[in-house]
Parts: sequence; C-alpha cells; structure tokens
Amino acid sequence: MKRLVILASFVLLVAMVAAQCGTLALPESAAPTNPQEVAVEQTNSDDLGIPNSGFEAPQFVGTKSCGEEGCHVDTYDSFMKTGHPYKLNKVVDSQPPEYPYSEITDPPEGYTWDDITYVIGGYGWKARFLDKDGYIITGDEDATTQYNLYNEDLDLGDNWVGYHAGEENVPYDCGPCHTTNYQPDGHQDDLPGITGTWSETGVQCEECHGPGSQHNEDPYLVKMKIDRDSEQCGQCHIRGDVESINASGGFIKHHEQYEELFESKKRLMRCVDCHNPHETVKNANGLGIRTSCKNCHFEEERFQKITDREHANCIDCHMPRISKNAVGDVDRYTGDLRTHLMGINPFETVQFDEEGATSQPYLALDFACKSCHYEGGPASVETDEVLMEFSLGHHERDQIGTYNEE
Repeated sequence: MKRLVILASFVLLVAMVAAQCGTLALPESAAPTNPQEVAVEQTNSDDLGIPNSGFEAPQFVGTKSCGEEGCHVDTYDSFMKTGHPYKLNKVVDSQPPEYPYSEITDPPEGYTWDDITYVIGGYGWKARFLDKDGYIITGDEDATTQYNLYNEDLDLGDNWVGYHAGEENVPYDCGPCHTTNYQPDGHQDDLPGITGTWSETGVQCEECHGPGSQHNEDPYLVKMKIDRDSEQCGQCHIRGDVESINASGGFIKHHEQYEELFESKKRLMRCVDCHNPHETVKNANGLGIRTSCKNCHFEEERFQKITDREHANCIDCHMPRISKNAVGDVDRYTGDLRTHLMGINPFETVQFDEEGATSQPYLALDFACKSCHYEGGPASVETDEVLMEFSLGHHERDQIGTYNEE
C-alpha cells in the first residue's frame, strides 16, 4: 500500500511539472523548429561584429586630427614639410597652393587660377595642372604646360616645357599614389577628367597608417598600423615589373626606387633603415636621412681617406644622379634624382641596354665616374684615364683580396 502511495505521488508531481512547463512554452510560431535555426539566432548576436550587429569600421578622419587637432603635433609639423602631402593640391578661392620650400606663381599660359582645379606636384621638381573638368592641361602641339622648378645642382629648370602636347582630354588617373583613401569608382568633385575619388589630396598620415577614427576615440586601446616593410613604400615607388628598371632618354625614369633596391643586394634593407618618412631632406637638420654610409661601411670610409678621391662623398659615386624627374643633362651624365643602385661593376662601362629602355642592376662606370669626370667638369683628370685606373684598381684589389694601406 505504501508503495502505491509513493508511485501515485510521483505521477502527480510529473503531471504538475509538465503542466507548468506548458504554460512557459513559446508559441509554436516563435519556437525554433530545428537546431540550425537555433544556431542562426545565436550568431546574430550584436557582439560578433557582423552586418546588422552595430559594428562600425574605422573611418578616415584627416591629417589635421593627428596634428593640429590631435596628439602628434611635432611629427605633423615635420611631416608637412616633406613632399608627400603635396603630390596633389587643390586650388581654393582661385589662389595657388602654398608649399614649404617652393612657389608656383603662375598657371600655364592662357590660363588663370580661376581655370585651375588642382596642381599636380610643385614641391620639388615640377608642376602640372588640371582644368575645370579635371583633365590634365596639355594644350596644342606647341604648348608648354608643365613647369619645371629650378634645380641648383644642374642650373636647369625654371622654365615651361610641353606635356603630351597636342593630346586632348588626358585624364588624371594618378590618384592611387597621389591621394589618401583612394577609391577607383566615381569622379572626385564630379569632374569627368578625374578617375576615382579620395578623402584627402596628397599622401597624408592615414594613407600609410590606416583610418584613424577608432584610434582617436581610444588611442591607448586602438593602435595605428606601422608597416616598416619596403613593400609599403614600393606600392608607389615603382613603375612596372619589379624585375626591370625602366629607362628613357638616357636616364632611369622617376619613382623606380623599389625596383632599384629589389634588383640589387640592398633588397635586404628597408627604406626606413635610411629614410625618416616624417622628415624632409631639404633643410639642414639632416633628419630626413637617419643613418650614414660609414655606419656600416666603416672600412671603406677609412680607405677612402687615403686616396686622391677624399674630396668625394660616398653617394657621389655610389648614388649618382641617374634618374630624371623633370630636368637632366645627358652630356654631364646627371639627372635630378639620385639612384638607389649602389654597387659599382668596374667591368661594365655602359649603364643601359642597347635600346636604352632598361638599366643594369648595378652602376656602370659611365654614371659612376662621368658625372664629375667630363669635359669642363669639376674633376681635372680625363675620363678615359679615370675609367681605366678605376677598373684596373678594382681588378688588382680583387686579385689580392685586400686593400693596400700604403
């Protein structure tokens, strides 16, 4: 009898629990019908950073938020004296852009500043101009629409030259390397001549460090990107395939620095090993170049001082001006940009291939020597004598395997 009472009590308890659970059950229309629906509801949580979850991607907020309105005032002030921010400059209120070390006072002949929307460059070598529709101004076959800034080393420049003269509606498609946060779709300012859009003209802070909105909100928790790899710089300091150094008109073309490094044994070095990207090389503080040749090549520095070439600096021979951005003198073997080819091949006398379209992956003796040793140049010794002496000296040294200090 006692067992029947216990069994009946248990059955009654189960019935009560079932009834209570029934009152708490979800309506049939709201209840998940299979485990997959349960999983879908769980992954739609607002905490997982997926669409419709409340997650916001970082936004570009502008260079001034880093400097004038932010924490990095000193870095901002020095960076704004470099060439990167001035790759493209908007004309505001019909006034020419302002530069720290140069001045573009006039637009091309036949134009006023009211006709110009943007100036391409103008910081160091040359300036080109965009018209009201965003096309690069080229003019007729006799027009001169590119202004070359004066170059003190060459005593050349300060003149107008042609740029694609005779061509019409040349688009401005240089935004990927001349602007910040470039997008290939659309037309900046709705100008048909401009390909793509951007948030800032010139190469500003966020182009290298990434969008800064989240860092601004919490600078201690959210760090900005710092990429010291040369490939970061090589995205723009490159012209074509990295396996070839392009040349034209007796010089290496400009922005070929990444190819030059890649083609040489210096590829193991990073650009920032020598360059401070936040400092210019145009003033006297010397902070734009953060190291010197003798830091690594101290033996060569010592040996150089016991030769008759003690008047020359390392870069005069090992980084000659083989490249041309705006001006150059073929007869003097001198352009307006130093190369990043540094190793000299004493058995090679010609820098370029037969077509003049590509450069050797090293320095030949013509550019290594003739930028000083040319007729009427700063060096008194005849060029042929120098080349023979230089080549012979390197050959003898290679045979001996050491330097003779006497």
